[in-house]
Amino acid sequence: MSSVEVVYGEGWCAVRRAVIGPMSEEEARRRHTAGDPYAVLLRAGGRPLAELRIAGRSGYVGLLPFDAHGRRHQEYDYVELRRGQLHLRCHRQWLYPTPDEAERSEQAAHFTLTIEADGRTRRSLDHRGLFETSTHLSAEHRSLPLADFGEWTGYVDADRLGLPGPLALVPAPAPETDGQPDGAPLWSPPAPLAPGHLEALFVPGSRFPSGDEPVTVLEPEAAGSLRLPTGRVIVADPTVLSASDEPLTVSVPPGTYPLMLGKVEIRSEWDGEEMTWEEITAAMLVVGDRRPAATWQLGLRPGQESRLLGDRQYYGFGVDSGTGAFLDIAARDALVADRDTGADLAAAVGGEVTCPEFRDPASGANAIAFPSGAGDGSYPVWIGRDHDGEVTCLIADMLTVDSRRPLPPTEKSTAVVLTSPAPPAEAPPLAAAPPAETALLFAELLAQTVAMARRTPPRQG
Repeated sequence: MSSVEVVYGEGWCAVRRAVIGPMSEEEARRRHTAGDPYAVLLRAGGRPLAELRIAGRSGYVGLLPFDAHGRRHQEYDYVELRRGQLHLRCHRQWLYPTPDEAERSEQAAHFTLTIEADGRTRRSLDHRGLFETSTHLSAEHRSLPLADFGEWTGYVDADRLGLPGPLALVPAPAPETDGQPDGAPLWSPPAPLAPGHLEALFVPGSRFPSGDEPVTVLEPEAAGSLRLPTGRVIVADPTVLSASDEPLTVSVPPGTYPLMLGKVEIRSEWDGEEMTWEEITAAMLVVGDRRPAATWQLGLRPGQESRLLGDRQYYGFGVDSGTGAFLDIAARDALVADRDTGADLAAAVGGEVTCPEFRDPASGANAIAFPSGAGDGSYPVWIGRDHDGEVTCLIADMLTVDSRRPLPPTEKSTAVVLTSPAPPAEAPPLAAAPPAETALLFAELLAQTVAMARRTPPRQG
């Protein structure tokens, strides 16, 4: 049996090599119950073995084992996809060239596994270039039951820590006193992209930062009326739209709704002369009577899971032609039947009319194309709801301005981001592999990836 001390606090500081903001077990338990973040350090003989990061409200558990030199050399990011059941969203490893290399230095090779809910996994190795490939991860290596407070051996066992088993967890003799939080938090759970003050993008006179100079919102431009016979909305580039593209999971009542374009005026100086031009910032489908949004929710398509998103990540619609379009699913097949139709629609954007239209006589639906702001890329769609939960608008944000930081005299929104609690598990949780077995599998995947990368010249990234 091995005795392992448990220390609670805000987190581990690699510079001070100590727990910052130590707290009692009672305080950690209180945070656990409230869903507030806290950290757990497991150590033996004064040597750190693993750090656990817990944020119940975000459904997040992080495991960061230490190497023999006191560096956190791996990271396991778990999220609660189903109630009481954790899914491994991401795994990272750092390969340090020397024993005294600083933790997570740029000299260390960086290996990442990014795992989808169905086990599809992207492998990447970042070392003197970027090499990527894919694999599939079985359920027993990507799933864990959510442990109760204090049951930390559910996340890391004796074999994983390199100790004779079983483990006996004992509280640290007394709360440590090394340092206190002094500014930014040591860690935070993954925070996907959050919407800014989106409706202000359609209020003339609002101002936002963008590049070197602030920009001013102009009068929004009417882009036409979108006919939605089914209310199932697709937002996509019309030139790459396919018959397999699915609508957003949130639908609206069938009907006809106005589409508006948000625009800003940009001023800049070039070669001693002041230049002024307009740029599209967003396209808004107005549903109902323009009630202000009380909540925002990221638009998703079937199979997408917002809990799997990392910091500043989002699901969006891809653009290859500088053009986006709103349409009902009833118009999809007619639009993709002739590939030239989508290309013609994109070519007409900004011509005689800013937003050209495609009509499907058979269904009565149409598609309205619009310029995608700065051009190609991927752009999120946000769903606004009123206080009763009814959809008020859909906004495709072109991300051309930072709408999170409005400047005076912009009226700030009080809307909040809507997040859904983890749904109940549809079946009993699968038996998870012992942590040491999963660690061994990941070491094998790393070795395979390194060997493949040596045979394939990596691309720069």
